[in-house]
Amino acid sequence: MENTKNVSDASKNPSAGGAGEHDPQDSGRSMIGSAFVVGLMTIISRLSGLWRFRVMGQFFGASRVADAFNFAFIFPNLTRRLFGEGLLTSVFVPVFSDRLAKGEKDAANRTASVLLIRLFYWLSLGCIACVGVSMGIRFGLASALNLNDDQVLKFKLFEALLPYCVLINVAAVLMAILNSLNHFWMPAFAPVLLNVLVITACYFGLPLFGTTLESQIWAVAIAVLLGGAAQLFVQLPPAWSLGFKFTFTNDANDPGYREVMGNFMPVVAMVGVFQLNVMLDNLIAQAFIPGDGPVTYMNMGTSVYQMAWAIIALAIGVAALPTLSRQWAQDKKSEFHLTLTTALRYAVFASIPCTVGALLLSEDIVRFLYGTGKFLANNGEPVLRTSNVVFYSCLGLVFYSVNSILVRALYAMKDMKTPTTTLFHSVLLNLGLNLFFVLAGPRIAAALHDTAVGWVTLPPVDPSQYVPPPGPWVAMMRAFALDAYNFVGEFGTMRESGIILASTISTAWQTWALAKAVRAKLGTDSKPTFSGEFVQQVLGVTLLSCVLGLGVYRYFAAKDKDSETLFAFAYGGAAMLAPMIFIGQDFCARRFKEVRTRLNLGENDPIPVSEIPESVQLQHALFTAIGASAVMGLMVWAVRDSVPPEGRTMMQVAQRAVAPVVAGIIVYSIASSALVSREYDELMSMVKGKFGGKKED
Repeated sequence: MENTKNVSDASKNPSAGGAGEHDPQDSGRSMIGSAFVVGLMTIISRLSGLWRFRVMGQFFGASRVADAFNFAFIFPNLTRRLFGEGLLTSVFVPVFSDRLAKGEKDAANRTASVLLIRLFYWLSLGCIACVGVSMGIRFGLASALNLNDDQVLKFKLFEALLPYCVLINVAAVLMAILNSLNHFWMPAFAPVLLNVLVITACYFGLPLFGTTLESQIWAVAIAVLLGGAAQLFVQLPPAWSLGFKFTFTNDANDPGYREVMGNFMPVVAMVGVFQLNVMLDNLIAQAFIPGDGPVTYMNMGTSVYQMAWAIIALAIGVAALPTLSRQWAQDKKSEFHLTLTTALRYAVFASIPCTVGALLLSEDIVRFLYGTGKFLANNGEPVLRTSNVVFYSCLGLVFYSVNSILVRALYAMKDMKTPTTTLFHSVLLNLGLNLFFVLAGPRIAAALHDTAVGWVTLPPVDPSQYVPPPGPWVAMMRAFALDAYNFVGEFGTMRESGIILASTISTAWQTWALAKAVRAKLGTDSKPTFSGEFVQQVLGVTLLSCVLGLGVYRYFAAKDKDSETLFAFAYGGAAMLAPMIFIGQDFCARRFKEVRTRLNLGENDPIPVSEIPESVQLQHALFTAIGASAVMGLMVWAVRDSVPPEGRTMMQVAQRAVAPVVAGIIVYSIASSALVSREYDELMSMVKGKFGGKKED
C-alpha cells in the first residue's frame, strides 16, 4: 500500500513534483469545498422533502387524490428540472461565467436581466395558453371524452399549479447567478421553504378546505404556489449584495442572450424528450399496472434516491460547473481535466456506499420515512412496493451521479447537442424496457414458473422411509436454486419497480455514451477507465467474490446451525473480501509502478498528481470505494439482522433504519482510511483545515 499512500500524500500538495500552481478558485479543493456547502444545504432540503412526502402519505396515502396531485405536479416539477437542476441554468452559467472571467461584469448583468424579463414574459404566456387548453378540454370535451371525477380533478390541479412554473424558473436563474458569483448556500437552501409550507398546510390547513380528500388537496396546491414565490424572493438580497444589478431591458439582440438562446435550442429538445419519457413512465404505470397508487409509489420511492443523488452529484455538479466553464473559456484544458476527474472521483467515492446501503436497507428506510397513517394500509403493501422502487432506483445511483457531472462538463464545453442525442437514444431504450418489464415480464415468469418450481421442489417420498437431512453442499445448491426461483417470481410481479429498473439500465447506457464523448473532446491519450484488465481483475473479481462469499456462508450455516449467526458469517465475509481486496490492490499497485517507471521515480517518491493518468486516478477511486463499501455492507447486514426484524413502535422502526446507517458510515470511513483512499485523505485534510485551525495548503 506504500504506492497508493504516496499518491495520497502528493494529492495534498498538488504542486509537488512540478504539478504547477493553480488559481485557488479553480482548484479541485475549492470545488469540493463549495460542493460541501451545497451538499450540506441539500441534506436539509432533501430531509425536509422526505418529511413532506411522509406527511402527504399520512394524510392522503396512496389514494386517487394523491395520484391526481402527483400527476398534475409532473409538468411544473419538470420545468423546475429544466431550469433549476442543470438545463437552462447550465446553458446560462458558461455564458455568464465567461463574461465574469473576462472582467465584463456589466455585460454579464445585462445578459442576466434580459433573460429574467423574457423568461418571465414567455413562461407567463405559456402558462395562460396551457390553462386555456386545459379548461377547454374540461368544459368542452368532458362528455365526449367521458372524463370521470378523478380525471377532472387532475385537470383542475394542473391548471392551479401552472403558475409555479413561472416562479420556480425565475428563481432558478437567480440561483445560477448566485452560483456563478460563488454563493451556493442560499440557492441550495431555498427549496426548504416549499417543503415547510406544504407540511404546515397538511397539519393546519386541511380542515379549512373541507372534510374530503378532494377538497383538502387544495390546501397543498396553494402551499406549493406560496413556496415557489418564497424561493424567488429569498434569493434577491444575496444577489444584490454580491453586485448583481438588474436593469429593465428586453433587448433580444444582446450578444450574451443570443448565445444563451442559441445553445438553448438543443436543450429544449432534450427537455422535451425527457419530459415525454417521464410522462410515458407515468402513463404506462397507470394504464398497465392494476390498482391504486403506482404513480405515488414511484414518486415517493425515487425521492429517496434523488436525495442521495442531490447530496452527491447535484452538489458536485453545481459547484463544478462555474469552475469548468471558466477553465474552458480560458483554454485551460489540463486544469479542466483535473477538475472533472476530481468531481468524478468524489461522485464514485460517495455514491457506491450509498448504493450498497440502500440495497440492503430499502424496506427499512421506507418504513422509517413513510410508514405512518394510510401508508400502512393493506398489511403495509405501500411500504413494500415503494421499497422495491427504492431498491431499483438506487441500483443506478452511480450512473445517475456520473451522468449528471458528465452532462455539466459538456455544457461547460458549450456542447448542447451530445447530451440531447444520447438522451433521445436512452429514452427509446427506456420505453422498450418499460413495455418489456410491465407487459412481457409477467408472461415470461408465468411460462418459467413450472420449471423454477422444479429447481426447489423435491419429489415425494414414502413417509415410512427414513430420509437423511441434506448435506451442506446440497443445502447450499438448494439455496442458490431458491434464489433463482425467487428471482423468476419477482420478475413477474415487478410492476412500477420494473419501470424504475428500465430507467436505471437506460441511464447506464447513456453514461457510457457521455463518457466517450467527453474523452473525445478532451483528446486524452490515457487508457479508458473500464479497460478489459480492470473489468476482469477488479469488477469481475468483485462479482465472483460476492457469489463465493454467499456460497461459503450458506455452506457453513447448513453444516452447523449453531454457528450460523457468527462463524458462518465470518467465513463468508472473509471469502468475499480476501480475493477482492488482494487482487484489486495488486492491480492498482502495478498501475502506479508503471507511472513511477515512466517518471524514473523511486519506490517511496511521491507521484505528482498531474502525472497520474485520468484512468488510473478513477480506477483507484473505484477500487477503494468498492472495497470499503463491501466491508461496510457486511457491517450494515450484521447490524440490521441484530435488531428486531420488524418494529411496531417508532423507536423500533428508527432503530432498524438508523443504527445500520450510522454503523455503515463509521465502518466506511475506517475501511477507506485502511485502503488509503485518496478521496478520504483529501476530505480529512480539508476538514482539519477548516475546523482544526490550520490553513489549507
